Amino acid sequence: MLHIFICPKCFNYRIVSRKPDAICFHCGATLHKSDIDYVEYIDMNEQERKKYKDKFINRMKMFKEKVEDMITEQEVK
Repeated sequence: MLHIFICPKCFNYRIVSRKPDAICFHCGATLHKSDIDYVEYIDMNEQERKKYKDKFINRMKMFKEKVEDMITEQEVK
């Protein structure tokens, strides 16, 4: 079965078949397994893929901000 992974660092897609985890060929980061499957991905047009990627980027930014806020709060205490 093919899986769609996306890089949390440079946001490139990678299609992987037999590995439960994968590394980005562009930046070397550990990839995040996408919640879309291969058939859904190939049925998407370029605009839909961009929209999915943009939503992923926004989730990663919000997560990063939340983690940074938690770390800052701990440093203050």
